[in-house]
Amino acid sequence: NDFDSWMGEEMPSGNYLVLGPPKVGKTIFVNQIAYMSALAKRSVVYVTLDSSPENIKARMKEFNWDVEPFEKENLFQFVDGFTLWYTRSQKRDNEFSVESLTNISKLLSVIVEAHNKTGSNGIIILNSLSTLLEHAEFQKSYSFMTGLKALTEERNCLGFAVITNGMHPDMQINAFKHIVDGIIEMKFQTDNEKMTRKIRIVGLGARLSLLNWREFTITPDGIKLAPLNK
Repeated sequence: NDFDSWMGEEMPSGNYLVLGPPKVGKTIFVNQIAYMSALAKRSVVYVTLDSSPENIKARMKEFNWDVEPFEKENLFQFVDGFTLWYTRSQKRDNEFSVESLTNISKLLSVIVEAHNKTGSNGIIILNSLSTLLEHAEFQKSYSFMTGLKALTEERNCLGFAVITNGMHPDMQINAFKHIVDGIIEMKFQTDNEKMTRKIRIVGLGARLSLLNWREFTITPDGIKLAPLNK
């Protein structure tokens, strides 16, 4: 398996859209990136809008990815855009929480605060842009993505924004594709009644090896890439 080196060594700093249908493995993908980055002592800010930080951590532990030690080192910070917004709870368990997904400037400022605590460069994950689009109008979500792009460029970060195929108009998807540096596409493919998962990265210039679709599987250890055909 060369997934970790493929992702960690080949990708330059920049903003990436993680695009694919429901249940193809997008969240597992960004969770694996987050854990491997923290393991390599690269700081992580994980913006979770689809689930609570506690649930994300529980799902990561199913793959033996325990990020709690990294939280104690201030190497891993969650920005919680789920708990206060969806549960209307007044309990603020997480230091970096947002009460509204329609206040884009506040969300960006909280991400900056979390990134300041983890240190320079690192990785910023938004899971997911689809949820942001459900609550904030497209123009606000687009402004958020331009702000996130500016932040990743200023601080030499990697940024990942998860978005689900089939939920949004093509015009909106294409607008987001236009402003990011690269697109990580995931899909299901059926050949002779056998369904497989595939992944590729578009937008890395001459790195043609990443433009070809690679089959992958989801194992108890995370995503594994199939060997390249000789």
